[in-house]
Amino acid sequence: MTSVKPSWYSSKNTGAVSDFINLLHPPYTLWHLSYVVIGIAMSPVIYSGRSIAVLIAFFVGLGLGAHALDETMGNPLRTKISKTRLYLVGFISLSVAILIGLYYVVVLSVLILPFVGIESFFAVAYNLEVFEKRFHTDLIFALSWGSIPFLTGYFVNSLSLSVASLVMAVGIGFLTYVQRTLSTQARLFRRKIDSVQSINLVTGESIPMSSHDLISPAEKSLKALTIMIFAISIALILARLTL
Repeated sequence: MTSVKPSWYSSKNTGAVSDFINLLHPPYTLWHLSYVVIGIAMSPVIYSGRSIAVLIAFFVGLGLGAHALDETMGNPLRTKISKTRLYLVGFISLSVAILIGLYYVVVLSVLILPFVGIESFFAVAYNLEVFEKRFHTDLIFALSWGSIPFLTGYFVNSLSLSVASLVMAVGIGFLTYVQRTLSTQARLFRRKIDSVQSINLVTGESIPMSSHDLISPAEKSLKALTIMIFAISIALILARLTL
């Protein structure tokens, strides 16, 4: 398994560009930005400036910043970026996202501050596994990468939360939990299991089984879900814009 890529979306090429692309976790960054778009689409009123700003903030803060910090924890994507640079990229990116959020706290509503504060804390606590990993859990991942991005996209436009938005946030949280479950399983098979030749059934029969066979169901599901979430987000925003 040593020659297997660290993730299904990783580039096998070497160099700074490939390292940067791998660092972004492109499918998962797209996935979580899609949640922001769904939140925007569900808002009773849409402001283009606010919507673009919140998308940029989450792209920079989570897509780049949080992933950079995550890469400092054991180099899971095998990039050649030094820890010093990863910390710089991570904290500078998070700072930019926070500044965008604080700008709207000042010019729009102080009620945006909890979204900025909670998401910033989780981005650091989850990805750097601080406080003895107390915040490196399925629940925190579901909130910080799913429910909160959705609710932020909704709230920056509506400046309120509806019952429907809260119900959707719960659903998105569970969907994000599914993502984490599948990706954790796929990572385990890719990075921890050396080789597999067969499995033995309780009947005594032996069935040929490769490492790829173990990884494939989870990763096929992740690929399909990534496309599905992106397609739903685009369909919803198009429906709103063409009303």
